[in-house]
Amino acid sequence: MSTNECQLLCLPIEIFGKICSFLPAASLCQLEATSRAVQESLEEARAWRGKAMQSNYSFVRDMLEHVRVNEFNDASVFKVIVGTKMIIDELASLVQKDFSHWKFSSEKSLKRNGLLYHIFKLLFRNFEDYVEKMKIYQKLRLAQVEAWSVESWKKKLDHKHLMMGVFQGGLVDVNKAVKILRDEAKARLFTSDSPVGMGAYISLFLKDNDC
Repeated sequence: MSTNECQLLCLPIEIFGKICSFLPAASLCQLEATSRAVQESLEEARAWRGKAMQSNYSFVRDMLEHVRVNEFNDASVFKVIVGTKMIIDELASLVQKDFSHWKFSSEKSLKRNGLLYHIFKLLFRNFEDYVEKMKIYQKLRLAQVEAWSVESWKKKLDHKHLMMGVFQGGLVDVNKAVKILRDEAKARLFTSDSPVGMGAYISLFLKDNDC
């Protein structure tokens, strides 16, 4: 055991847990791997539970509620929730990236991109309509991603079967569970490198949400 590690474990467990709450998930994993003593201290401090509860994503809140109702307390469960939060972060970044390709400050700048301008004329009444609806599109797409949904944001979502499959009896193979969720995530986001394909997704999404 290193001197720094020994000093860390000499802290009151509440202080140790507080310090861990500021660590990124990757750093928490690295810390946990240093020794069995550190792992036990992390479990006592409920560090992974605390990290999981830092997210405000609606799907993550649903996962936490599922865990609470079923009285799951193993650290593996909360590691899966933290992993899910990271997947949603990645999906949200992709939404922002897609949106940035369709964001123009003026109709003049949009006209310079010939193909996108032709798509724009098909989808929107005018530039003001484009600006308003693209803001709505971005907001609804982010809400969709955060809710772990491939459906209209207005529909009530039921993730019961997914959570039962992921969490099982409360003792989880973290790598396997996160892989299941990452594979599931591929269906959370409709995107295309083709402007025509992306235009079709935008059109369908706005229509489905009565925009």
